[in-house]
Amino acid sequence: MAVKEDPLPTDTTNAAQSTEHSEPFPEDLPSPNEENGEPNSGSLLQPLELPSSDEHWSVLVVRVESLSRIVVRLVGEQYSDELDILETNMQELYTGPLGATMSSEWLREGDCCAVEHDGNWKRAILLLRNSPATVFVGDLGCELQVELSRTRPLPVRFQQLPFQAFTAEPYCLRDLAPFLSSLEARMFERWSVFRHNVLAADVVARCDGRPVLKLFDTTGEEDLCMHVELLCCVLGELSPRLPSSCVPKFLNADGLLFVHSPLSALLVQLVEDEMNQQLNEDSCRQNLRPQRYQIGTLYCVRYARDARFYRARLVQHGDNHALVCFIDYGNFETVSIEDMYTLSPDNAHRLWQLLPAQAFCVRLHGWNPDRADELAELCGDRVLPLQVVEPQVESGGAPVARLLFD
Repeated sequence: MAVKEDPLPTDTTNAAQSTEHSEPFPEDLPSPNEENGEPNSGSLLQPLELPSSDEHWSVLVVRVESLSRIVVRLVGEQYSDELDILETNMQELYTGPLGATMSSEWLREGDCCAVEHDGNWKRAILLLRNSPATVFVGDLGCELQVELSRTRPLPVRFQQLPFQAFTAEPYCLRDLAPFLSSLEARMFERWSVFRHNVLAADVVARCDGRPVLKLFDTTGEEDLCMHVELLCCVLGELSPRLPSSCVPKFLNADGLLFVHSPLSALLVQLVEDEMNQQLNEDSCRQNLRPQRYQIGTLYCVRYARDARFYRARLVQHGDNHALVCFIDYGNFETVSIEDMYTLSPDNAHRLWQLLPAQAFCVRLHGWNPDRADELAELCGDRVLPLQVVEPQVESGGAPVARLLFD
């Protein structure tokens, strides 16, 4: 490696006094190498300290890596505002005459550096000094292949702010992702609509060290809940199909078994959790009592055995009681009119209205009423193999299937 004719002095304090330029470059590069006088760039960056999970965050989605993994940046005075100032100063430095005197030859693998990307200078770590070189752009959270000539050493003053991009997990999509792989393209397309909007974020958990974020777009007249938006764009293709494995949910006296597919079980749980979260607040519930009751309409109905709310369709009603069908389980129950509520069709809760009924009905092969209690005990959350004996033949007829269990 050739040594520059005018290497940086070891005594950066004296150098700062002797330079003709007011800018702190190049004196605030890390100290020179004693052997050749070239700067030891290294990396002085500290990890990003995230706000408390109890706070409401504002974030910008930088990149969508998968349905269950996104890269975001925090928005705020000590985050995005400081990054904007830093990148403006970097742009001035590297496009000016002083930036032209810096050499990519000074960089070694693992050094913090600046890289030109789409006409702008970004902070990065040099991972591989190849041709092209591989860099990790920390404020975008991604690796890039670039020509080494497009990299420069990074002065210390640009290393005081931690890299701003970090990975997060969108609420509820991790468990659903394996079932939605064929629909990823449509959901990615929906993501792109929101990529440049500042989103409100609530931290609902942490998974593998990453925050799990419930995201809301509050830029329009109506707040949009992101996981609901993403699911709603594909709900028409999520109608229950006869699965090869199932979660038995309800067995009636005629040997009809209502089951969930593993995907249906996740979707129903999601809808019910959202529904119960709102209806468990007494102040909210008082405003959600129906003004009138209409046969065939979908309601949120409290089930007496566990006091939770479930989706149910009204079959008939009197002054005080009603007969309803719990559409995700197949059972009919008589309930009190006082236990029936509706949810407003706004975005945050319209998933409960748009999700098709998820109970799939099969007729048990070799049905024996004497085994009803034994089979009823299988209903719950256990996933069991389901073997079709006779496919559905007549319109409206249930297929005949055998439930396999020990």
